[in-house]
Amino acid sequence: MTPTERQVHDAEEHTATAAGMAAAAALREALARVGITLPSVRGSTPLAGTAFVELGGTAAGTATRLAEIVHAAADARPDLRTPTP
Repeated sequence: MTPTERQVHDAEEHTATAAGMAAAAALREALARVGITLPSVRGSTPLAGTAFVELGGTAAGTATRLAEIVHAAADARPDLRTPTP
């Protein structure tokens, strides 16, 4: 890799890392609005050049609550649903 290619790669990785960190912060904020904390949510090293967020593990009760909220959002906003085949 040439120095210029390295510089471009590093800049792209930095941008993707920042995007992952911003997405993690947005997710933490949104979850906090409904009383959910996922302690391991964090932006991470980009994966294949794509911003990446690690969700980590959580208690089963928290996961169940999160599932209920996602279902309620999908019921309230059909445009959020993925079409089923």
